[in-house]
Amino acid sequence: MGGAPSAGPPKTAICIPVITKENYPLYIRSTPTENELRFQYMVHTSLDMVDEKISSMGKALVNQRELYLGLLYPTEDYKLTFWTRH
Repeated sequence: MGGAPSAGPPKTAICIPVITKENYPLYIRSTPTENELRFQYMVHTSLDMVDEKISSMGKALVNQRELYLGLLYPTEDYKLTFWTRH
């Protein structure tokens, strides 16, 4: 399978939150579970950024059913990216 070796560890999702339209977490699942509180904190701190980005998009968002919001909250160890679905 040729190609260059990957640089660093593989990129995987380690925390999946489900956020309601009212902007609060309905469900948060993380692995490994010993960092669950840390991931909950990161999700809660990024909700304001998600809300701000969605409201700044305005009517453009209404015309799309699914939208990748991109990188919103980088930390030393993780990068939080979000998708929205209407």
